[in-house]
Amino acid sequence: MLKKRKIKFGKSSKDVDKIKSDFFSLNFKLLKNQNKINKFYRSQPKRQKCKACEKKLIGDYFINHKIKYIQCKYCSHVNGWHQDNKKFSNKIYVDEKVKYSKGYFENNIKKFKLRQKKIYNPKAEFLKSVFQNHSKIKVLDIGAGSGYFVSSLIDKKFKNAEGIEISKNQTNFGKKMFKLLNKDPNKLKNSTYENLKKEIEVTDSNCISLIGVIEHLVDMADLMKSIKKNKKIKYLYVLVPMFSLICTIENIFADVFNRHLGGGHTHLFTERSLKRFMLRFGFKEHSSWWFGTDMDDLFRSFIVQMRIKKFKPLENISFDNKKLIDNFQIQLDQKKLCSEVHMLLKR
Repeated sequence: MLKKRKIKFGKSSKDVDKIKSDFFSLNFKLLKNQNKINKFYRSQPKRQKCKACEKKLIGDYFINHKIKYIQCKYCSHVNGWHQDNKKFSNKIYVDEKVKYSKGYFENNIKKFKLRQKKIYNPKAEFLKSVFQNHSKIKVLDIGAGSGYFVSSLIDKKFKNAEGIEISKNQTNFGKKMFKLLNKDPNKLKNSTYENLKKEIEVTDSNCISLIGVIEHLVDMADLMKSIKKNKKIKYLYVLVPMFSLICTIENIFADVFNRHLGGGHTHLFTERSLKRFMLRFGFKEHSSWWFGTDMDDLFRSFIVQMRIKKFKPLENISFDNKKLIDNFQIQLDQKKLCSEVHMLLKR
């Protein structure tokens, strides 16, 4: 069913140019909202055990945007000092007043298709490339959001692709877009977290995708136990944020929106912590795709900071040089020091 192991590095930063253009114009608005979430997070109880391996957390910590973080000495996972408990999770992802999901909306079908093409089609293409016959693969996308990845899987001719999302706003928006794309809106389903686990345990899908989802779960092990129970699930396709150079960049530029570590992102994986966590539930790496936006965020930080300081001598120097950014970034990607990884795991 699977092809030979595949390891891929790098992705052009041009793919996200238009998607992330608002990070410049809305920097202070985004930062203000992030700081509100950080303040609420700091009010939660202190975390005692590592989120990945559940060993007791001991040792030194570092601070990023007023939040303390500690790296587990056993598995190397980077944990936020406080608990991202159910109260915090509901506030961020269920309470629509926070407007977290708004960052994943596009206000028309043209922008929806652009985001799908630039961000999600490459993910579906990578998943397709590791199977000998992907038309036999049924994918259940957990935390499907507005359905971008499900839409990409449908376009790539997977046997079946469905998505489950706990945000009503995102589900309803996705259904609306699917109708405009002449796709079955019933491929997207709204659910509670409790019902979600039940659906995982009975699904006949042989592949579960968790794209930018695991790091948001209150109890990662809880969901993985449901996946482990269903023997029909042979593969996991995950995207997780990694402990990388971007954390240092965000720490230095306090006036720049920290999109990687902060707000709803309270902890980060390392290659070691991710593999150990998955092995606990019977899954091991088959293929992976390493790339990040560390350099893109560094240059964004330069530009925003120069605008704040009105540093005109550098106005005529183009820091928005995508070839230069990509050349820098690939060095990090190839050493697996980048801000994210896509990984296919098998039983």
